[in-house]
Amino acid sequence: MLFTKPADEIKFADVENFCREFGEGVRVEYKREIKHIPKVVSAFANTHGGVFIIGAETDEANRVKFPIPGIPLETGIEERIQQSALTGIYPAVMPEVILVDMQDSAGNVVVIVRVDESVQAPHAIENSTRAYIRVGSITQPYQLAEMDRLQYMFKRREDSQAVTRQILKRIEDRVETLCDTTVPNLTVVARPAFPYRPIIARESLWKLKGDLDTYPSPRRVAGGVYGLVSYADHYRYLELNEYGVIYLRAKLEPETSERAAGRRFYPIPFLLEISRLIEDAKRFYARCEYTGDIEFTAQLRQVFGMELVMTVSPGFPPSPLKCADSEVATSTQFLSRDFAKRERLIDIVEELADGLLWAFNTAKPQKIRDEIEKVVKNHGRWPN
Repeated sequence: MLFTKPADEIKFADVENFCREFGEGVRVEYKREIKHIPKVVSAFANTHGGVFIIGAETDEANRVKFPIPGIPLETGIEERIQQSALTGIYPAVMPEVILVDMQDSAGNVVVIVRVDESVQAPHAIENSTRAYIRVGSITQPYQLAEMDRLQYMFKRREDSQAVTRQILKRIEDRVETLCDTTVPNLTVVARPAFPYRPIIARESLWKLKGDLDTYPSPRRVAGGVYGLVSYADHYRYLELNEYGVIYLRAKLEPETSERAAGRRFYPIPFLLEISRLIEDAKRFYARCEYTGDIEFTAQLRQVFGMELVMTVSPGFPPSPLKCADSEVATSTQFLSRDFAKRERLIDIVEELADGLLWAFNTAKPQKIRDEIEKVVKNHGRWPN
């Protein structure tokens, strides 16, 4: 799907299939020529993001006419579009511009302009006198003087943080009741960086139980569903929320020897938990058709005095390293389209792991990326 497919993998057949499936709407726009760049790009950034295809014509029903004509390939098309967005929109927006060869005798191309929903909205054009949003298949102008709509955009970042706090508070209360949180445990959360609105119907959350690798039999709760697996001396809690929040809490699996007394653990199990959560997030956001920024956070709790044993590779220090904090947290952000890039996903695990390992008084181990790649390879679900 053009919303998230890596740019270097998009073929003209993908464009044709997309045009047959999607008419113009809240997240899709077609134009025969390169025009109205600031208007269309800013409207997508102010609303839900979207795909703008240049070189296609539509009929009265806003469906694409076939065959798709395309436009002549000229030097500097990407720069022309990006410059128009940078200079014609305030605050500036940098869209992703992709040229797709039609492989016809005329050498024409189709231009795909992908725009993410923006945390800096509202974005204004026309010397900052107008802001646009997407409404159905029409790009509807709103004067900046109409403060009711603009206030909503100005406030939604603040409101989204309040939404996040409320959702996480409900989840944490549930976990405290259902799980033993007095033992060393790992929390990993994935969420839209800007979670101010539901991105999936609750009924669809229920249907995801057959799609996710690590999703146990779910139970319904307010605004979402959760699943809990408890076995032997371990538990794993996973919750999905209609606002796009994915929450994982799992007990750290300690070394079981009597000498270790449950205060020593290895990094591989929690690296695996992080990588599996990213895989579930990849499928979840694809189902939601969410294309904005995603924030991942990871947290170790109840780990004061815990020993991290880094002996799984010759590059690791040979002796245990104790944590001097009870809680350790780290976070990172990336785009949903990065899910299709194996190296970028490994980067995310590495960034989170680095933040957690720091508190165990060790610099980044030279072989940590090798170990992460082994985990990913053994997991076998990420792109090659």
